[in-house]
Amino acid sequence: MAAFVALLFSALLTGCPQDPPPSEPTRIEWQRTLTDALAVQQATGLPLLIAVNMNGEVFNERFANTTYHDPAFIESTRGYVCVVASPDRHTERDYDAFGNRVECPRFGGCTCSEHIAIEPELFARFFNGTRNAPRHVAAGKNGKVLFDRFLDQSMETAIDAIQQHRGKAKAEAVEPTDNLVELFRRRDARSRRAVEGLWKRGDFDQKRQLLEAAADATNEPNDLLRAALRTDDATLFAYAAMALSKTGGKDALIDLEDALARIDDPALTKALVARITEIGKTDKAAARLASHFVLATEATVAKPWSNPWQAATYDASDRLAVEGELDRCEAALRQNKTDEETRLHLAIAQLALADILIRDTGKGIEMWFGDALSNAKKIKDEALKAEAQAVIAYSAYMTSDYKTATVAMALAQSSVKSERQPSPFLAARLLETVLFATSNAVYADAEAATRSQGAEIARTLAMIELLRTRKVAREPALLSGIGLLEFGGRRRDARTLLAEAAALFPASPTSHERWRNRLLVDLGAEGMRKAYSAHVTAAADKPVAEWFAGYAALLAGDQHTRDERAVEAIAAYSEAIERFATCAAGNAEFADSAQHFSVLALAGRAELANARGNCEEAAADLLRANELRPASLDASDGLQRKPRAIAGRIAAALEKAGKAELAAKLKPLLL
Repeated sequence: MAAFVALLFSALLTGCPQDPPPSEPTRIEWQRTLTDALAVQQATGLPLLIAVNMNGEVFNERFANTTYHDPAFIESTRGYVCVVASPDRHTERDYDAFGNRVECPRFGGCTCSEHIAIEPELFARFFNGTRNAPRHVAAGKNGKVLFDRFLDQSMETAIDAIQQHRGKAKAEAVEPTDNLVELFRRRDARSRRAVEGLWKRGDFDQKRQLLEAAADATNEPNDLLRAALRTDDATLFAYAAMALSKTGGKDALIDLEDALARIDDPALTKALVARITEIGKTDKAAARLASHFVLATEATVAKPWSNPWQAATYDASDRLAVEGELDRCEAALRQNKTDEETRLHLAIAQLALADILIRDTGKGIEMWFGDALSNAKKIKDEALKAEAQAVIAYSAYMTSDYKTATVAMALAQSSVKSERQPSPFLAARLLETVLFATSNAVYADAEAATRSQGAEIARTLAMIELLRTRKVAREPALLSGIGLLEFGGRRRDARTLLAEAAALFPASPTSHERWRNRLLVDLGAEGMRKAYSAHVTAAADKPVAEWFAGYAALLAGDQHTRDERAVEAIAAYSEAIERFATCAAGNAEFADSAQHFSVLALAGRAELANARGNCEEAAADLLRANELRPASLDASDGLQRKPRAIAGRIAAALEKAGKAELAAKLKPLLL
């Protein structure tokens, strides 16, 4: 099979119709990780060259900006396996939205995270307990240090040492190859780039075959699979996820989590979790993540709260109705002070009034919670225990007595044999309290990032499910529970629930922001646009849904612009403009903000159109923006651009191109 794959790709590489891969720049061949570098050293026999650099100091700057780009120096480094360590970040991200590597502009070939992450490993093995920069260390295949140059009076001392100790590689170990099996064995940076180039240039069949071969890789092709996991094609994504489930190691843990966030195939989900479990044998973070996908669900919701709830006898959100219930209960207790059922109803009504006062920013909130707490504590009937403790839990939590609330929540959950039907208002408030308290307790745990929250996540899922099925979920508690699912890596569940939150609270900026962010991370800009298109189709209030879909499209346009995807960006901005126009026509309350964001989308599209030579279209978009809402011309978009500044740049470009008449039309925008 390996031989067949090798032959297949040999033919593929030599016969594919795409343009040939671009020639690589002449530069130092920095390896991506210490593991890679040591493997390359064993294969080639070359000494390891470690360069340590930091921003700001004169010799550091000269090495980074001059020496490391000198052809003679670069040639001397060919006799080494090279790694660079620097604690400074030189670009804000390591990967673009499509999973492609964003190389460090200072040390091309590696990402900023790579040259930052490698330093502690090098320090432990080679730096003899001291940190200095610039520094150049060479070590032989046996680990023996050949030289260690730092604090020299002249840079030439290190440069000469590098020239003098260079080695000679085994020819067969460094020759380029088009053998795919060999490429998936090698760990050197050039071979990794060759594989990643095949992905970028390949058509569907070539990419599929590449991913099939990647499943047998022994060099952890994480960067290839990271890009493949962000493809819009579901079939290729599945191949990438399967390959990752077979090859992913500790360094691919975030990629395994990303795959789980998108996959909906139970068998593939099981394979990914199995891989994470295997990694978890030696890695706490992996063990934690794996535990969150194998949950014990027994007894996560005690019987009183999963029983059918009572039919509501009054509207707990209506103040007059609640006050009527208070009067009824108080009158009944004057006749019989030992009637604990009535006392329970009184405490519940007191909670309801406190809730109403919170909603209406009224006074006496703590007093009503205190009265409810006092009445609940007087109830001794064992049959009423769960509900009484629920009153105590909610009252205590809302008055910041978290210790009392925690004990009461446990007691409220312990009455597993109760056949009572609880008040829907009280049941909903208890479930909300559990959601808030559970997530807050996890966040307060200093070891939460490495300790399993399996029990907490199972409880959260159960509480949310009850609130959803009983149709009583409120936004703050729902989002709190969803946040814990995200924290635990259950991102697909979180995204599904956030979609429901956006539908339940269609005009809520908070729910939509959370959903947009989740979509953007998990599915990318185009996935976000697709999800919002479906949201509009299903929405009862179309104009409001169009506004949020338009805003999502605007953000997608900004993201595509950031990633230099002009075609996709123009399509996204165009969608935003159309959706905002539809919203403005259908809802006067949203019209002004819709026009504001339309101006930003028009300006974003105009800059891209002008860059592509469509200056008339660019000018038309800017003139339309000025007519729509002139006040928005000085607002900043998501890329910190102002429409008026964009108009200025385009007008200047038109003048330079001899299109003075068209430039003159933009002059009113520049005033």
